[in-house]
Amino acid sequence: MSILRQFWRRLVSVWVYIRHILVAMVVFANGAFIFLSVWGQSADVLNVFNIKTFTGINWVDVANGPWFLLGIFLMLNAIGLLYRARIAWAVSIILLTIALVFTWHFFPHLKLHLYWSGGALFLLLALSRDFHRSSATAGGIAALISFIVLLFYSTYGALYFGGGFHPPIHDLMTAFYFSMVTMTTVGYGDIIPMSESARLFTVSVIIAGITVFATSLTTVFGPLIWGGLNKLVKGTPKKMNRKNHYIVCGVSVLASSTILQLKQRGLDVTVLTSEDEDKFPMIEQKIGVKLDILSGDCTDNTLLKTAGIGQCHAILALTDDDATNAFIVLSVKELNPDVRTVVAVNDAKNMSKVKQVKADVLLSPQLFGSEILASILSGETIDNEMLLNMLLRSGQGLVKNDVSSDSDAGDKPDSRNAGSETDKKA
Repeated sequence: MSILRQFWRRLVSVWVYIRHILVAMVVFANGAFIFLSVWGQSADVLNVFNIKTFTGINWVDVANGPWFLLGIFLMLNAIGLLYRARIAWAVSIILLTIALVFTWHFFPHLKLHLYWSGGALFLLLALSRDFHRSSATAGGIAALISFIVLLFYSTYGALYFGGGFHPPIHDLMTAFYFSMVTMTTVGYGDIIPMSESARLFTVSVIIAGITVFATSLTTVFGPLIWGGLNKLVKGTPKKMNRKNHYIVCGVSVLASSTILQLKQRGLDVTVLTSEDEDKFPMIEQKIGVKLDILSGDCTDNTLLKTAGIGQCHAILALTDDDATNAFIVLSVKELNPDVRTVVAVNDAKNMSKVKQVKADVLLSPQLFGSEILASILSGETIDNEMLLNMLLRSGQGLVKNDVSSDSDAGDKPDSRNAGSETDKKA
């Protein structure tokens, strides 16, 4: 039974670890199906973009253009889901809903697409808690998608209301020109909306352009410009020789204090965090020292290799999320089983689960603090030996060696007690 339980627990842990990847693959498959279906349509997709007039158009053929882009958007957005980004999750919900309605309205005979879109929506809603992170990559993808959607809306809208402008808009290039001029709020005045519908449409493009266009450019090009200015002002930063160092995952209160103590002892530390690079100065200001910081998913093998997992003394999983800490230890043991691992447990109810990853050091500040408070309030005398004993047992065995030695000591009878029992019998 114990073997079956261990197998079941291992199976559950693997499922929790990879299920966001499976969701990303399902979303990517939806985009690929749409891409392949549109590419195989009898109408050439590229001809959709050569629209001259909206009179006498077969709207099913025109629908291929947005549907084609929708497939590309879904495939791009699947990248953000791999990073468990919340914004990628929200955008996927919107895109899949549009794909479901679009398929049902224009291509009802594609039953497989309907089933896949519905299944992907169900998985995203059921596993919504897995997508809780912020990601610069996902933000850039979402900004790019928003910009393309706005450009598509404004261009086709200008063609649709083309008769309400002066001069009238009848070709795609003129519509694209008007869209860019309006979205950027340049407004040369060479094309003027005359009808009420054309003016309302122009107002919507201006409002959307101020919000989406400006935000998209800031999100996509802002980090590039900021990085260039930093290099210009500060110069190229010297890369740390990541050998014989310590890797700390997270910037929690415990992690920040530990980093500071290690730096004060002259030890090299590399910090891994999910925060964006523009927040690195705030982290350094919070801790009070210059740091070697890397941004990304702490459970990602590529990031761990970049941090020097093969040459480090130890890695400390000290984030605020117990599940993330456990997955960090599992990833580390896969890459370098010999490295020393330290894991913090924030919630006492997760203690038994986190112990299963078999970290070298298991620390629970919550349990340690609760034992001290209970001892003080109950009037017990606390000395150094008692504090050390509380610390060692706050995680029901802080260090593996201590656990084995304690258990061995518990199994062997005390010689003094054995001697006294013999004397009593005598």
